[in-house]
Amino acid sequence: MKRLLGIFMLVTFAFGQEGEATAQVASSQFAGSGLSDLEIQTLYNRFYEELTKASDNPLMDAAAVNEKYDGDCITPECLQAGLDALAVQQLIAGTLKFSKNKYRVKVQKLDASKSKPKKYSIRYKGEPDGFITELEILAWEIMGKEPPERLTGKRKPNQETFMEKIAENPWAKRGLVLALAGAGAASYVSNTSAYNKSKDAANAQDKSWSGYQSAYDAHMDSANKSKSEATLSLVTALAAVGYGYYIGVFSEEE
Repeated sequence: MKRLLGIFMLVTFAFGQEGEATAQVASSQFAGSGLSDLEIQTLYNRFYEELTKASDNPLMDAAAVNEKYDGDCITPECLQAGLDALAVQQLIAGTLKFSKNKYRVKVQKLDASKSKPKKYSIRYKGEPDGFITELEILAWEIMGKEPPERLTGKRKPNQETFMEKIAENPWAKRGLVLALAGAGAASYVSNTSAYNKSKDAANAQDKSWSGYQSAYDAHMDSANKSKSEATLSLVTALAAVGYGYYIGVFSEEE
C-alpha cells in the first residue's frame, strides 16, 4: 500500500512539473482602484477562467506568476522583464478601475516574438453582471478567438451617453486641446502683426506736424493693446498644450 501511495505521489509530482514546464502563457493579477481587493480578485478570476478556456496553451499557475512578476508595473520594460523571468511566450497584465460609475480595463499582452505589447481596453457603464460579460469576452479577444455565443448572447448595452463617449474619447480630448492651442497661436500671430503695423504707423508720423503727438500716442496705444493680446494668446496656446501633456491626452491610447 505504501509503495502504491509513493508511486501515485511521484506521478502526480511529475505531471505537476510537466504542467509548469509546458506553460506558455502567463497572466498577472490586475492592479486596481475604486474597488475592494476582493471585488478586483473576483472580477479577475472570471477573466482568468475565460482566458484559460480561450487559450490553446496552458496558463502558468497564478500564484507562480505573482511570485515573479509585479502586476502593478505594466510598462513595456516591466512586461519584458516579467516575460523573461517567467520564461513564457506570452505575458498578460492590466489594470481595472472603477470611477464615475464606470468600469475601465486596460490590458497589455506581450509576445516573446514582438518588441512591443499589444493593447486592449474596455470602458463600461452599467450593472456589474454586464461588465463581467464584457470582461469575459475581452479574454477571448486577447487570445485572438471569437467569443462564444454563451457570452455574446447575454451582452447588455453600455449605458454611456453619446456625450460621455465623446468626453472619454482621447482623440476628442486631443482635438479640443489642439483647437485651443491653434486658436491661441493664430491670435498671437494676428496680434503680433497688428502690433508691428501700429508701431510702424506711429514711427512714420511727421514730427513737424501739429497733430504728431496725438497721432503717435493713438498708434502706440493700439500697438500696446495688440502686444498685450498677443502675449495673452501665446500664454493661452502654451497653457493648452501644457495642460494636454499634464492630463496625458497625447500619450493616451484610443
